[in-house]
Amino acid sequence: MSWSDPARRFEPAEDVQLRAELRDLLGLGPGRAPSEVEPTPELKALAEDLRREAQRRSRTQRKRPTWGLLAAAALPLLAALAGLGGWGVQQKHRADDLAAQTLRQEQELTRLVASHSTELAMERQAKAEVQQQLQLASRKGNRKNEPFLVIPVGAPLKVTGDDYQRVKQDPQH
Repeated sequence: MSWSDPARRFEPAEDVQLRAELRDLLGLGPGRAPSEVEPTPELKALAEDLRREAQRRSRTQRKRPTWGLLAAAALPLLAALAGLGGWGVQQKHRADDLAAQTLRQEQELTRLVASHSTELAMERQAKAEVQQQLQLASRKGNRKNEPFLVIPVGAPLKVTGDDYQRVKQDPQH
């Protein structure tokens, strides 16, 4: 169907505007009706080129804003996800370090408990040996070979009257 065909009823506004611009460019003006002037093949080819260009531009303009809008909406979301990912990695490192520190402390406590229990066992064994030796010595009745520490005292200490001083006087005097 030709662009100058008066049988067009439903025509987009873009096509009407393009046809009006083409009429102005060709010098036909708005006063002349399309039926008065018979279009030449050159005009038909030019009109078809203009129509194709208008369709191409309308198709490309509709697609372009969609991607830009999606990209603009996705940028803050991606930034938030990256921030949360970095924070999560940092928290995991902290948790791993804390777990390793706790494990080292538990190992140190286990080592200390083991060494303390061996020391206690050795002390108990030494006490048991001393008690056995004391029991053997008391059964023999040999007083000179006793393992007790004895401090020899020559005479008991005596308190003489010159060694003390009266602080209070008797209430009777």
